[in-house]
Parts: sequence; structure tokens; C-alpha cells
Amino acid sequence: MIKPISVFKIGLLLVGWTFPAMAQDAAQTADLAGSVVANNKTRLSYEARGCITGLSKSAVKSGKATVGQMLVELDNRTAKLAVRISQARVSDLKDALSEADFAITVAKSNVARVNEEQSFVEREFDRTRVLFQRGLVNETALETVERSKLNASFAVERSEEELKRAISARLRAKTALEIGELDVQGRELELESLTVNSPFDGVLLNFKPKIGDCVLMGALAAEIYAPTEKNVETFLFVNQLVDTVEGGVTVGREVNITRVNGKTCPGVFSLISTEADLESQHVRTTIEIAASCAPGMFLNEFVGIEILPAKP
Repeated sequence: MIKPISVFKIGLLLVGWTFPAMAQDAAQTADLAGSVVANNKTRLSYEARGCITGLSKSAVKSGKATVGQMLVELDNRTAKLAVRISQARVSDLKDALSEADFAITVAKSNVARVNEEQSFVEREFDRTRVLFQRGLVNETALETVERSKLNASFAVERSEEELKRAISARLRAKTALEIGELDVQGRELELESLTVNSPFDGVLLNFKPKIGDCVLMGALAAEIYAPTEKNVETFLFVNQLVDTVEGGVTVGREVNITRVNGKTCPGVFSLISTEADLESQHVRTTIEIAASCAPGMFLNEFVGIEILPAKP
């Protein structure tokens, strides 16, 4: 197996032949070789297991996708049914909550009614007691009214207890409704997991699904990258990074990227590794390609790189 550093050395020779006008001393304005790679390549995986029942024909044909576009759909009949069942359960729980609200209203009305009755009985008791003290009624009449007063007090206590029970029942009904709504959300997430959508506008790689294929959770559905976000990966010698005369190459240093057809694109160093190869003393670097040029460049395309003089 050929080591990546050996491939890079061969690339340097090819660039020397293809771009002879660029050959300069490594310690001065330098010429390099590199290959185009996608920046922020995103892996799209299946979030559930199942069999493929739907595909985006346009995505399969063109190899491109737009943000939110459905790419692959797994069999979702069972998941849709589960969502409908949970939604119906939520509707029933909402009705139960409405009934609990009505029960509280009735209980409050009952409390108000028995309080009025208690007030009336207490006034009646006070009048009867005055009459008893004057000798106008006997003790039996007073006891009867006193018993009515006690019954009225008991009725108030019972009505207040009923109100507390109604409030407690409403709290339970509300909790059950919240649980039901969370269940709906969970079922909807399960349904969404059966569809692979494009997270942004981009180009698809390794996108070869077929109707009827069954997949496992976590299996690769495709890879996607934005065509305007591409980099060039290359290597620099350590002395090019620590050159005291030219100032050394740093992040932000501008370059010209030359394609095999002679066209050039601007770029800038965006990343310099912190580790050098022990044998060759090469350091991996990344150059960000200008967004105006990136869409027209091919992944893995071999390019030449001219490091421009540092700006004062």
C-alpha cells in the first residue's frame, strides 16, 4: 500500500512538470501541489430500521439535493397508525379535562349554595334561641333548629371536600393529557425517523438506495456536502512555517490555486496542523477555496498552489 506522503511527493514532481513556471525555492514564495476535498462533508444515516418504500427520483438522477428534500422513505404505515392512535387518545384526554373543569364549576356552585343555607339556618337558630329565652317556644323546637344548624355545617364541609376532590381530579386529568401529548410527540418523532431528509443544499455522495432494500439503524444513506465549501489539502515543510526571512506561512496567507487547464482561483490557508511528520518534516495544511470558484472544481482534483508573498 502506497503511503499518503509518497503520493504527495509524486504530486510535487507532477506539479513541477505541469507548472514549470512556478518552481521556486521552498524558503521563498513556494509552489505546492494538493487535492480538492469537500469541507464539512456530512454523513446521512438511517435513524431507524425498515424497508425502503420511497425515493427522491430527482436526487437519485442528479446527485443533488435541496434543503429539507425527502431523499429516502422507509415503510411508515405502522408509525402513522401509532400517531393517529395517540392523537385520538389525546382528544379523549382533552374531553376528560373539560369534564373535570365542569366538575369544579359544579362543586363551587354547591359550596356557595350550602353556605347560603348555613347562613339561613344560623339566623333561624339565633331567632329561635331568642324566642326560647323569652319562653315563646319549647326546648324541642330549639333542639330541632340546632340539629339543622349542625347538618348545615356538615353539608358545608362535605361540599368543600367535593371541591377539593374535583380539583385533584382535574390535576390528574391535566397530567394525563400532558403525558398523552408527549406520547404524540414521541410517535411523531418515530415517524420522522423513517425519512431521510437533506439538511442543506448540496451534492450527494454514495447515494444508491433501491426500493425494497431493508436497512438497519445507523446504516449509511448518503453523504452530502455544499458545492461552495471546498478545500485543498497539501503539505508544507516545517521551514516554510518558521521561516524568519519571509515570516513563515500562517493561517490567513493568500494563495493562487491553479487547475490543469491553467485557470486560477484565489484561496487562503485556513488550517495548519500542529504535528509534523517525523521522517519528512511535512505538516498537513488546509486551504479554503473561494466560494466563487469552488462549485466548478472536482473532488480529488489535482491542483497547483502558489503561495503569494505576505502582505506588509
